[in-house]
Amino acid sequence: MMADAVEARARSLVTYTEENINNCVEDMINSQIADGQFKEAPISFRDVETVKAIFKEKIMNMYHTRIIYPEIKK
Repeated sequence: MMADAVEARARSLVTYTEENINNCVEDMINSQIADGQFKEAPISFRDVETVKAIFKEKIMNMYHTRIIYPEIKK
């Protein structure tokens, strides 16, 4: 549930900056917590913070931009 929502929201980002990805993950999961979607789930806030950190890292890896190398002149 968390991963599906975060991935869908991340796909809608215009730019994949670290700040945008952090905000995306934080907002999505915090809204799920506020909605009470984890009331019956055996998950701690420590677990949620770990999941957030992993999601941020994985999304940054998925959408990283390649370095543009200067053209080598012959």
